[in-house]
Amino acid sequence: MDRMTLFKRGSESSRDYAYHIIKHNILNLSLEPGMSISETDMSDKLELSRTPVREAFIQLSEEGLIDIYPQKGSFVSLIDLEQVKEARFLREVLEVAVVEAACGSFTEEDLFEMEALIEHQKQYNDKKEYAKLHELDEQFHHLLFSKCGKQRTWAFIQQNHAHYKRIRLLLLTVYFDWEAIIRQHTRIMGFIREADHQSAKEEMKEHLRYLIIENDELIQQHSDFFRYPKSTGEIWF
Repeated sequence: MDRMTLFKRGSESSRDYAYHIIKHNILNLSLEPGMSISETDMSDKLELSRTPVREAFIQLSEEGLIDIYPQKGSFVSLIDLEQVKEARFLREVLEVAVVEAACGSFTEEDLFEMEALIEHQKQYNDKKEYAKLHELDEQFHHLLFSKCGKQRTWAFIQQNHAHYKRIRLLLLTVYFDWEAIIRQHTRIMGFIREADHQSAKEEMKEHLRYLIIENDELIQQHSDFFRYPKSTGEIWF
C-alpha cells in the first residue's frame, strides 16, 4: 500500500473519505488486482478508526471491487473479463447515441472547448505524459455526454465500468497508440462540426473498438490480475 495516492480530506464523512480513497487507488491500479488489504493497515494508512474503513470495504465489496472472505481476509477483486465485455458493449451503445445527438446540436462554444481539449491531448502526448493523457481521454468522452445534457447517463456508465477502466489503464503500459486515438478524436469532432451523423457514429464505433486484444496475450503478462485466466476468444476494449 506504499504506492497509494492520498488526497486532502474535505467535508465528507470518514466513511466517504475512506471509500473514495480506496476506490481511487483500486481503479488506478495502485492497489493491484488480487492484493491482500486489511482494515487495520488501511486504518493506519488513512489515520482513521476501523469502523469507517470497514464500512468502506463493505460498500466496495457490494460494487465488486473488494472480495471479503471470513477468516481469510479481504482482497482487491480480480479483473472480471465478462464484466469488461459488458461494460464495453454498454459504452458503445450509449456513446454512439450521444455522438449522434451532438451532431447539429453543439454550439460553436461547445466545439471550441472540445477541440481545445484535443490540442491539450497532443501536447501531453508530445511530453509522453500518458497518465495525464488517459485522464484527458476520459474528459473527452465525459464532455460529449455533458454537452448533450446526459450527465446522469455518464454517471451510470461510471458506476458500471470499474473493471473496464482498470484493464484500460493496464493496457496503457503495453498497447496504446495515443497518436491514433487523438486522430480518432479529431475525426469525431470534425464529423460533429459537419453534422455528419452517420460518419460520426461509425467513427465512434471504430474508436471504441480500436483496441482488440487476445485474452491469452494479456493474461500471459498479467496472469494474476484476472478472474478467468483462460482464453475465451477476443475481447474488445
